[in-house]
Amino acid sequence: MPLTTQCIQGTTVMGGRWLLSIIIGVSLSLILTLQLRTTDVLHPNYMPEPQQHRMLSSSSFELFRDFFDMRDNPQTIDEKANTTTDRKVDTTMNLSRVGTAMTPMPMEVCSRMAPIPHDIDIRRTRKYRECPLLQNPPVQTTLLLLEGLETFGRTGNNLIELLHSLQFARDHDAVVGVMMGSWPMHLITDMWMAIQDDDIAAWRVFMERAFCIRTFDSLEETEQYKEVIHMETKDLFMYTQDRPFYQYVEFQGHIIRTLFRSYNNGIGLNMHKRPVKDMCSVLEAVFGNEQHSAVYSVVHSRSLEGRPGLRLLGKIARNTGCDPVAALDMTPEYVKAILEPRGMLEHPILFITDHQRPEILENLLADPDIGPNIRLIPDEVSWVGGDITLAVMANVFIGNPASSFSGFIAKSRVALGYETTYMFRKKNDDGEWVDVCDERRIFDPKVMNVMA
Repeated sequence: MPLTTQCIQGTTVMGGRWLLSIIIGVSLSLILTLQLRTTDVLHPNYMPEPQQHRMLSSSSFELFRDFFDMRDNPQTIDEKANTTTDRKVDTTMNLSRVGTAMTPMPMEVCSRMAPIPHDIDIRRTRKYRECPLLQNPPVQTTLLLLEGLETFGRTGNNLIELLHSLQFARDHDAVVGVMMGSWPMHLITDMWMAIQDDDIAAWRVFMERAFCIRTFDSLEETEQYKEVIHMETKDLFMYTQDRPFYQYVEFQGHIIRTLFRSYNNGIGLNMHKRPVKDMCSVLEAVFGNEQHSAVYSVVHSRSLEGRPGLRLLGKIARNTGCDPVAALDMTPEYVKAILEPRGMLEHPILFITDHQRPEILENLLADPDIGPNIRLIPDEVSWVGGDITLAVMANVFIGNPASSFSGFIAKSRVALGYETTYMFRKKNDDGEWVDVCDERRIFDPKVMNVMA
């Protein structure tokens, strides 16, 4: 069927299956109540010592896993959107700090609770916590080696390159190897997983367990591996996979949540051995002590250097049926059509921009409904990590799907359980703005091409 139809329509499931899901859900809740035990209190920057954790008895959990994996299949999205207990987001797992604790704490970023259901968090943790390839001898292991400092593009692209590298390794039964001091180390530690107490050895153990990777000090250490794959960052950016869509969303969401489990809070060092910034700093600067409860929207205006932006968004529009210019122009009408029905015109609207088209902000400020609530982030406060967190944890985010920066924010919101990103919109025959795809299509190569 055409992709625009695929984006809108779901698959009908017989009503009897819902009765079965209720019975199984109640049974699973009783079993979890009896068997799950909280093992760690997880502070965003806590660095636990290696230890053994009590494992959940697997027999009863395995009984229900396949059924619930079917229930997360994106083909059932419209059906699930009509229920209150099953969210239409393909919520993926939350990893505890080292990927071994069976019961991670509920997901929280900058004192704001993420909406991912905790039971799904637990289930995904169990699914992805193991690193079986790390148990194999090097002579039987293929290594994808990430090295050097050269990257392809800006932060949004670099995050795609990181996510794609881990996906490539998973798709090809390989282990990601990372040279100490290379670009992934700088990318990650600037925003997440800061080095604590200058203990690089403990940090390396933490990183390897969190992402199922190996770290190396020299190329000589890699010579013992069966095969070493070298890929340029541009090739990583361009990589596309052919796994079932829901599996791809699950694993990519797992990596994103692993990062946000360990967001930097201003304590510790990055790979340059410099103090890290606080990912919550922009939220705190804007809302102060109310950052945990503030209701707000974020508009990300990214023009993408004119014609290249038009080409990128035009291609996505052909794939989905979304408007080919609206997310670039960010007109008051477009923004208002999203915020007004949700009662968000009465709350602060934070504006993030690349400053390439100042008329966009001027038009929003001039609008009588939007202008009074526009808040600008001072230049001395704004930075990449703080802006990302502000947008990820917003009540409403309005972005541009042609921007890899907007794309990472939208992916992170899906991973954390948010059901709204407003990335794919068009006017219907009645002149009303509507979504043409569900939010998970930000991960779909058929929609986003290499930026998925």
